[in-house]
Amino acid sequence: MKEFDFGYSNKKMKKIENYAPIVIFAYNRADKLKKLLECLEKNKFTNEMDLYIFVDIPDKKNKKNTKYNSEVLEFLKYYEIYCTNFKKVNIEVADYHKGLADSVIYGVSKVINQYGKIIVLEDDLEVSNDFLDYMQRGLIFYEHDKKIWSLAAHCPKCKFLSTYEKDIFLAPRANSLGWGTWKNRWYNVDWGVASYEKFRKDVVGRMIFNLGGNDLYRMLKGQMTDEKYDSWAIRWCYQEFLERKYTVYPKETRVIHCGNDNRSTHSTYRSTQNIKKRYKKCCFEILNPNIKVIWQFKKIHDIPLRGRIEEFLNKCRG
Repeated sequence: MKEFDFGYSNKKMKKIENYAPIVIFAYNRADKLKKLLECLEKNKFTNEMDLYIFVDIPDKKNKKNTKYNSEVLEFLKYYEIYCTNFKKVNIEVADYHKGLADSVIYGVSKVINQYGKIIVLEDDLEVSNDFLDYMQRGLIFYEHDKKIWSLAAHCPKCKFLSTYEKDIFLAPRANSLGWGTWKNRWYNVDWGVASYEKFRKDVVGRMIFNLGGNDLYRMLKGQMTDEKYDSWAIRWCYQEFLERKYTVYPKETRVIHCGNDNRSTHSTYRSTQNIKKRYKKCCFEILNPNIKVIWQFKKIHDIPLRGRIEEFLNKCRG
């Protein structure tokens, strides 16, 4: 039986009346989950916040992930008993293999229905020591701003931000690497995407959707036509487009992705960024969309022509 160190420090926090809970989705990465929890516990708000961890289980035929998943379950048995850094720890293990999309939709819906707002993470992320301060204050600040769909804590590398003066910016694309939202946004989503057949014939609509990156419509099409494709995030982004709303991004990322190993099931992406030891307190403000910023943000997410040709050729071979 493995031993785990729970000697994390907990810091006093500045009182906020209504904290959003943290929700983590875990599967087969006990080491990365432990690292994420260590990062969170360096934040100042933990002893006033509820923590929910939803653990999916693998299909019985998947022996490799069954082994890794059992390590996660073993770690969480000890964590639930010995962790005193959060106000309350709630761990729920799935009865069957749901997959990431169904796990997220189920878990977020369950928790956000109770609290009205939420902070969401996956187990292969690391966060800054001001992540919770950024998320909690942002969720309070933008709760009644009708043009805001969600709050992102991850920001991709963007050269244009080196001369950008504000701490945050708006983009027409949600981000799944550490994010938050509110109940009245989440429950607007049509997870069945009933409008897709009409939308796929709408050339102008697809162009507007792709202002968040030319990969968006391609991912939506994959979700609707490929049985192997199972993404909650692209459906979340699509609803944001239909609502004509925006996501708030920080100029400086508070989250990095640390996946891309032999346990990866959805992404081979690994962040080339680093978490800083200190951040200037983020200044939130009411912003209007900036077309120059949106255009630069789009260019970062666009799949280049060479990549599209290679994808086409791979499909032809397959």
